[in-house]
Parts: sequence; C-alpha cells; structure tokens
Amino acid sequence: MLRTITMQIIRITFCIVLLCAQSLHAQSTQTSDPAFATGPHIEVGLVSEFKQLSIGENWLGVLLKPDPEWHTYWRNPGDSGEPPVVNWTLPEGVNAGKIEWPLPEAIRVAHLVNYGYNGDVLLMVPINIESAFFANNKSLEIQVDLSWLVCKEDCIPGWATLKKQIALGESPEKSEYHSLFEKTRERLPSKQLLSAKHEFTEQHIIVAITPPAKGDWQLFPFDSATIQHNAEQESVENEDGLSLVLKKSDYFAPASELHKSGIQFLLSNGKQGFYLTSELNSGAENSTSKPLIIVMLMAFAGGLILNLMPCVLPVLSIKALSLQNTQQPIMTKLAYAVGVILSFNLFAVLIIALKFSGDAVGWGFHMQSPWVIAVLSYLFVYIALTLFDIAPAGEKLAGLGQGFIKGDGFTSQFATGVLAVIVASPCTAPFMAAALGVALVSEPIITIVLFTSLALGFALPMTLLFWLPKLTRKIPKPGPWMVTFRQFFAFPMLGTVIWLVWVYQSQLGSLAQLLLLTGLLIFSLAIWLLSKVVKTIPVTLSLALLVAAIAIPIFDQNQQSAGVSQTNNTGAGQTFSKGKLAELKAGNNVVFVNMTADWCITCKVNEQVALNSSELDNVLSKSDVHYLVGDWTNKNQEILDYLQIYQRAGVPLYVVYSGESGYQVLPQILTTEIVINAIEKALGEIQNEI
Repeated sequence: MLRTITMQIIRITFCIVLLCAQSLHAQSTQTSDPAFATGPHIEVGLVSEFKQLSIGENWLGVLLKPDPEWHTYWRNPGDSGEPPVVNWTLPEGVNAGKIEWPLPEAIRVAHLVNYGYNGDVLLMVPINIESAFFANNKSLEIQVDLSWLVCKEDCIPGWATLKKQIALGESPEKSEYHSLFEKTRERLPSKQLLSAKHEFTEQHIIVAITPPAKGDWQLFPFDSATIQHNAEQESVENEDGLSLVLKKSDYFAPASELHKSGIQFLLSNGKQGFYLTSELNSGAENSTSKPLIIVMLMAFAGGLILNLMPCVLPVLSIKALSLQNTQQPIMTKLAYAVGVILSFNLFAVLIIALKFSGDAVGWGFHMQSPWVIAVLSYLFVYIALTLFDIAPAGEKLAGLGQGFIKGDGFTSQFATGVLAVIVASPCTAPFMAAALGVALVSEPIITIVLFTSLALGFALPMTLLFWLPKLTRKIPKPGPWMVTFRQFFAFPMLGTVIWLVWVYQSQLGSLAQLLLLTGLLIFSLAIWLLSKVVKTIPVTLSLALLVAAIAIPIFDQNQQSAGVSQTNNTGAGQTFSKGKLAELKAGNNVVFVNMTADWCITCKVNEQVALNSSELDNVLSKSDVHYLVGDWTNKNQEILDYLQIYQRAGVPLYVVYSGESGYQVLPQILTTEIVINAIEKALGEIQNEI
C-alpha cells in the first residue's frame, strides 16, 4: 500500500510539472556564454574536444550537469522518464552523427527501475566537416536545440537552444573539456559486437551469450517494452557461456517491427559494455510453442465449432433448402468448400500483405470499418427481401437473387461459402483463438497452412451433406411447406441487420445510424418497386432510389470525424489502458481484463450470460479487485498490441492477473463460475505472497 501511495505521489507531481512546462521553459536561462544554459536542478552546455575543427571527423558533446541526487536518462529510460533529445542546425557540408551513449546504471525510484546517469554526463556526437566547406570557411556556427528531463523523486522537463562558434584549422590544441571526452570514452561500450540467441517461455526471455570475461553482467534493452525493468535478472553460467533470464514486459510483442530482426541489448557490468542483437534460437523449441500439427488440429477443430456460432447459423440455414438435389456434378458438390477455402486464404493473403506494409491487423479487422458494416447491412436486407419473394421478378436481377440464395448450382454454393466466411469473421471459436494467434505472428507459409486448416474444418459439415445421400434423405421432401420455411429464414437475416446497424452506431454515432436506416428503407422501397415495374412506375425511378439509398451512408461517412467515443456494455468496468493495468498490478491488485468489441457476438453473449450477474458484481466490488474493459469496436493499436502479447488475433480475450506474480487466460466461452473461480484463485495467490 505504501508503495502504491508513493507512486501516486510521483505520478501526480510529474503531471503537475508537465502542465507547467511552458513556465519551466522560461526558467531555462541562457548564461553569458550562449553555449551554456541553466534550468531547475541542472546546467547544460555544448562543448568541443578541440579548440579548432578540422576536415573529417570531430567530436562535440552535450554536457548535462544535474544537481546532486538528481539524474538524467539513457536512450531507453526504463519504467519512466525520457531521454535527452538533441536537434542540430548545421550548414551544408557539415553533418552530425548519432549520440554515443555512456554506460548507464539502473536507478531505483520506489518500485520502478530507470536507466540513466547520476551526476555529470557527456553525450558525445561525431561532427563530419567536408573538405569544400573547410576550404571556404574560417569558422563553424553550430546551434543545438536540446530538451531533457531531470529527476529525483519528481521530474522537471527543460529546453534550451545552445549556440557555439568554433574556428576551423589544423591546430590540435586541446580545449578545457578534452579530458572529459577522454574519460567519457572510457565509459562508452566497446566497438566489438557480440552475438546472442534467445528463447521464450510463457513469462520470460532467456538470452544465451558468451561474455568476454566473467562478471556481474546485466542486459539493458533498447526497447522499453521488452522486459520488466524492476525484475531481477537471473544469471546462469554454463559451459557455453552465460544465460540471462529476463521477465517479459506485459507489452512485449515478438512480432512487432522492433523485434522482427532480433532484440537489441547493451550488455554491461558497470565498467565494460557491449552491444548485441539477440536472434531467436530456431534450433530449440520454445516452451510456449506447439508442434505445427497440433496447431493445425486446433485450427481444424476451431473451424468445426465455428459452424455453431450465432453469427454463422443464419447463413448456413439458408443452404438447407438447397440440399434436396443430390445428383449434382462433383464440382458443384465441392463449390461450397472451394468458396470457404478461397475466402479464408484471401483473408490470410490480405493480412500477410498488410503486415509486410507495416500495418498490424487481427482477426475480424475488416469489421472495424464502417464501410464494411454498411455494405453487409445492404447485403443482408437484400437476402431477406429475396427470401420474402419481394426481390425483382426481372430475368437478370431475379436470376442473381435466386441463384445466390435459393439455387443449388456451382455459383450459388460457392457464393454461400464466401458469405459464410465473411459473416463468421467477427467470431472466435474455442481452439480457434490460439491457432489464429500463432498464424498471425508466423511466417507467411505457416499462416496459409493454418488458415487452410481452419477453412477445412469450417467447410466439412456442409460438404458432407452434399456427398452423403444418407444424410440428405433425412431432410423432408419438397412441398408447399418450403415457402413458409424459406420466408422464416428471412427473419434471422433481418436480425443480423439489426446487429450490424447497432455496430455502425457504436462506430460513427446515432446520426450515422439514423442515416443508414434511412438508406436501408429507401433501398427496400427501390427493390420492391423494381419487382412491381409497370408503366406507371418507371425503372429509372427505382434506380434513382437505389442510388440515393447507397449514397446516404457514403455522404454520412464523409461528414463524420474519425469516430465517436468507444462505448461498451460491460457493466462498471474501467476503460483499459496499459498504464492503468501496470499501475493496478504494481499495487498488488487482482485485475480482470475483458477485451471485447460490439461486432463480436461471442463477446456479447458472454457479457450477458457470464458477466451480467450479481454474484460476479459482488466479487468485482472488492477493494483489491479491478475490472478493465478494452473496446476494439474501432481500430486501437494499444489493444492490438495487448492481444499479440498472448498470441491472439482477435477478441474475446479474458485475462485475470494476481498482481505482478502471475496471470490466467480464461476460455473464450465463459460462465460466471469460471470468472469468479479465477478471481478467487488470484486473490489467494496474493494473500500467500503477503
């Protein structure tokens, strides 16, 4: 509790300081020398190793001199803080290189660990002067825009513009700061690059290295989302060198751009340092990995179960009307499966292409687009009108509707397979989530294999009905009853439209919902008029209504902003953020995280069946239990990063944390008892630690 209070004080102080940033900028005052400035608890300066600069490489540096017990930061500040930022203004023919960072130290503040420098530090930067500039100038004017953060228990940002005029010449005369440059070089990491291999367990990264000598070595990651900085690094010596066991950050994503080419570290014992890039040990199987055949079977099983999900059943029900004709060509019997397999692999190829373009996507990502929701709404209304026999009686348009919905030819079966996949895409069935998570962080060929396995499982039940006459004989013979049966299936289609319009409202707001409903009404009127075309109702009028119906949501989306505030229907849960989660875990609380979306029917079923109960409300009302809800209805990179931590491609995802000591991932299909038992278990683990 004391630790939590301390952190709250630090955070509040930091926020107050940031709000006063402009006034603090004014307090960073220039000294009589324009190359130096002072700010609260720090002095900064621009210094040169020699009094004159020559052709080629020269060394300048930004000197940071904080007050005693105050510190500045390394390139990765650790749990909090910001590194210094240096922006150079140099004439053409003069170029600045990258900062040479001295070896940092781990600085503990409350329960956080930061990486930085206690005391003075010189950030050396190479400056290259081209021969043409040197020949035509006698001096060089340098300007540096510098920002920094200096901290003790509270932190104060500062800014300054430093200027320095330095003569050009061949004189090797040292400046008064020459010895500081020499001492700083002793604190720089070696130019020798080391190699390393790493493996993953569920909660750790194990890095195997061969250090140049024995010692108390520690790894400093370049990326702040790699490890938990305040966790002890366990060192294990072996005959091949040294293995360091690092606790993974909650936001570590192996598939992120920062980690695709390896994980970058600084290896340091406080006196020596070496840069290294650790590559995944492909020769060893990670503890969290499963053989490919197991993941394929999980994907296949997930596809089978996906047929039973509420977002898929309405579409598959329609095809029950086309199973009377069993004397079909082989290709027609395979058409549904072909449509399913091609559609799933089209998703796979699209996801692979987006990943290579730098976009991070998950399963069901297209449902985050209002355009897709609007198009599907019109499609399902048209299907319902066709089932009601309201669709046009004209030959071409009628043939399209009849063939797409009621026909039993190749085109109809293929189109139904495509439609089933589109509607299934917001759902995540049991076994399917883990398989998709692996697929979306794997090589392209593995992604294709797993999506194909999922497609085969999804297509199997309906395909068997086409191939096994014994199964189709159980379907009642055709008769007048089929008209009523067909019309009944229009209502699940309209129910799907209600759901889609509700999702649309969550994405763009109530005005957008009203305009989409208006467009659907005009669309339905136009379809009805086309079916009743006579001389008194020109076709052009119906076509004009169709254009107007489609144009309304297009006009609306062009008028909307990026989106409306995300909402959820999950009770009293707080909005998820990685900062909030980290804060609650650090306070030794139990945290229940619910990742959901309005277009995820499975999520909504769980929220009504399992999460909407007085028993669970009583558990969540405890002072040390917290409920966080992440709403993925619209695109949200923070939530996608969180899903990738647990190798998930979509929602739902439910995780219960017992402080920082561990966590439990819950199944996709929930009951109230499952959630309560997980929370009670987490409470018990925290009590045992205390």
